[in-house]
Amino acid sequence: RGPRTAAAAAAAAEKEHEYVILICHMNVIRYFVARALQLPPESWLRMRGNNCGITEIIIHPNGQASLGSFADVGHLSIEQVTFH
Repeated sequence: RGPRTAAAAAAAAEKEHEYVILICHMNVIRYFVARALQLPPESWLRMRGNNCGITEIIIHPNGQASLGSFADVGHLSIEQVTFH
């Protein structure tokens, strides 16, 4: 296999996906979201999320981050949704 050009390597990297799953307290998630979106560190205090919610932060190839979902509880029944 010969060496790949930079363009071919970049194209291959765009097709690959990497998923990192973190299971942690909502305070940590809120802080990560604030920092990923380049918001002031104290902005996490203005975010609210339900227990067991799923948050998705998308890191684009250019390094920019966007929020795919925040504290989504669509996988839970209404009886299972809690916030304390």
